[in-house]
Amino acid sequence: ESWGLDNAFGETTEQKLWKNPNYPNWTWAAIGGTVTEHGSLLGSGLGLDPELVVNGQWRPKVTLEEGKWYRFRFVFASVEQRVEIFPAGDKQGSAYCQYQLLAKDGIYLHEAPRTIERIYLVSGSRADIAVSCTCGLLSRPCHTHLNFEAKWEPMGVGAAAVTMEQSGGELLRIEISSPPKKQAFSWPNFQPKSSSNLQRFSVRRPCYLADLRQVEVPMENRHWVDLPLLYPMKINFDGKGEVWGHHDPGPLANIKVGEVQEWFLSGIRFHPFHLHINPYQIVQMWNDPYYMPGDWHDVILPTGSGSATVRLNMDRFTGRMIAHCHLLEHEDNGMMGYLNITGEEGT
Repeated sequence: ESWGLDNAFGETTEQKLWKNPNYPNWTWAAIGGTVTEHGSLLGSGLGLDPELVVNGQWRPKVTLEEGKWYRFRFVFASVEQRVEIFPAGDKQGSAYCQYQLLAKDGIYLHEAPRTIERIYLVSGSRADIAVSCTCGLLSRPCHTHLNFEAKWEPMGVGAAAVTMEQSGGELLRIEISSPPKKQAFSWPNFQPKSSSNLQRFSVRRPCYLADLRQVEVPMENRHWVDLPLLYPMKINFDGKGEVWGHHDPGPLANIKVGEVQEWFLSGIRFHPFHLHINPYQIVQMWNDPYYMPGDWHDVILPTGSGSATVRLNMDRFTGRMIAHCHLLEHEDNGMMGYLNITGEEGT
């Protein structure tokens, strides 16, 4: 299959694309023409009508053994959309599954697991989920599936973001098979029976992931980071910032290595805030179902709050630390900057 861009001059650029015969068509309204894939129109014309693929497959099936725990590792990539992933629900004839959150952005929760109803991801987000399913009184094998809602919310005010476009559907089909038949006891084959519930646990952490919630942060290390709604797109640090264009705007600030920083983030309901080098820990946030105080992240987009207070351990590394909005269009329009970490490397 192929797509073409018909521009104002009547020219068409052809590029061959592989197509799953069951994959839906999409359209994207572009400046100077309309890009269509596979020959029909589905989008509203505001933007891409998104479909999610899992490991490159559209609505794949995964088979799980009943009563056994599995780790699902989600890594989400998109240009502008965020996504919510959730179970199909307790429909008649559907299997029942437990979903327990273990880690986000590659860092274990301080106390895990955590029962969740939805997974909230924005481009670059990661989540590790423990999953266990049972058929109950249903015949084996039984089935259920995960659904998704993809939303394009490029602007808003405070904690409210405007949904410009939304789509959803089935993401992943789960088939639950019977466990293997039990064998007669013999010592080489003996395995202790596992519990149906995961035990709570905590992990040993490296120094750069020490819990910062009880740390006293000096006033000179407390700052305000704002990602404004209106153009020009930029990051403001303590009220000052520049659009990152074709010149180096200089650092947003100079901060010291080996110290703890506390930042008040605003504008993050519609600008996912991403930071390179050092992860940050949430110490205060209100009314969000997924982002909790104590959690560590390197990209964040809450759905119930427009702000958060986070702390960072400026551990070891000196030099430039990039910060930017993780919506590609906003980043390309200049909403990024860097902080200069000063001091002795390795502190």
